[in-house]
Amino acid sequence: MAIPPAIRHVVVLMLENQSFDRLLGFVRLDDAAQRLDGLTGDETLPVTVGEPGRTIRLGRGTAPALHVTDPNPGHQFEDIAVQVFGREHVPDPPIPTMDGFLANYARQTDDDDRPIGPDRAAAALAGLDPSLAPVISTLAQNFVVCDRWFSSVPGPTWPNRFFVHAATSNGYVESPTDLQQLAGFLGKRFRMRTIFENLMAAGHTWTVYFGDHAQAFGISSLHRYADSNFRRLETFAADVAEDRLPSYAFLEPPYMDAPGNPAADQHPPHHLLDGERLIAQVYDTLRGTEAVWRKSLLVLLYDEHGGYFDHVPPPPAIPPDAASATSEKFRFDRLGVRVPALLISPWVRKGWVDHQVYDHTSLLATVKTLFGLTEFLTQRDAAANVLSDASFLRAPRLLDDTPANLARLVPDHVSAPSRPGRLSDLQHSLVALRAALRAARVGGPRLEPTDDPQSP
Repeated sequence: MAIPPAIRHVVVLMLENQSFDRLLGFVRLDDAAQRLDGLTGDETLPVTVGEPGRTIRLGRGTAPALHVTDPNPGHQFEDIAVQVFGREHVPDPPIPTMDGFLANYARQTDDDDRPIGPDRAAAALAGLDPSLAPVISTLAQNFVVCDRWFSSVPGPTWPNRFFVHAATSNGYVESPTDLQQLAGFLGKRFRMRTIFENLMAAGHTWTVYFGDHAQAFGISSLHRYADSNFRRLETFAADVAEDRLPSYAFLEPPYMDAPGNPAADQHPPHHLLDGERLIAQVYDTLRGTEAVWRKSLLVLLYDEHGGYFDHVPPPPAIPPDAASATSEKFRFDRLGVRVPALLISPWVRKGWVDHQVYDHTSLLATVKTLFGLTEFLTQRDAAANVLSDASFLRAPRLLDDTPANLARLVPDHVSAPSRPGRLSDLQHSLVALRAALRAARVGGPRLEPTDDPQSP
């Protein structure tokens, strides 16, 4: 059985910086035969990199304080090398041990410029009790969980989001933080062909719905579509209600705190429940218009693990292109850490686990198959697994067999601005992108000046 051709819309909501074990490690499904590769609650990690000795148990996190993680765990390439291999440098051969998360995070400094230490780090790295993330937990119990979905790069947001659009980052493994570093994004290096061009070549439509900043605009080949294909996130609900969704919709969350509109990307130190509310809104919007719901597949995805613990070793990978295979810092021959990934649709099984290995380019390979696109983008998506047919049904589930009004699950709370006056690495990069586009007089997605008061 193939992916049902009745699916006419693929909607992707990609959030930020959470590992599989953190959000889904303690989720249990009704069918005992469907077992997520998650946590036991007895996981321990060494306090010191590369030295046997004291270990600390991570346990099961139940405190509401875990909704906010501050300071932010490290998730640059060098941090991830420590987390995955338990040492400062990638060994040869690169055999993951997955035991360096605690030691790496314990070195992060707080506002007093002192390391937070192993005990505080262990508390923050604990997998969350499902009650702390009720929306994603409910979706996991009612749809399909992919428990072998890995980020495409053992690095931060930018290269991983490039992979979800273009199946390559063209050899780039960092995130820019200033105008000088962003200069290349406005030139030839990041003029990669994307899934969006391939969709148009086959006569299909697409839209990037963005909350306040469109990180996808870091790919300069997309600048020409600013007015036609980039829309504000608040227009998504109207497009669903009026049955005018494109073939492929990619949703970017609000990354910045604004009065009455807190950041909803779940990137630390933002409140996790603000992202939960966004997930519920997107799901409730789709399910609320049954004619659209019955022909849609919602993919809930995270760009990278954000420094949070995960116990599953990332597998090897195919370098996407020559620029990647010959990159000095990293050859793009292994995947990043595992992330949460859910398939949500009336056409997928209830409480089902897909154990097949995926990365972000599997989404592109699936879109190519579903919509009959003529070509792959790189060697990575050409080698990627397409979503398993076993996850899909021959006939759609009844509306009453899917949960309703998930927004009710999100407790009322008031999010204070996250670290007022201080931007995360991701926020710095988005502010710099916007400034670079303005300096180069490139027409980007239109933003009102009040949309991102954190911007300098």
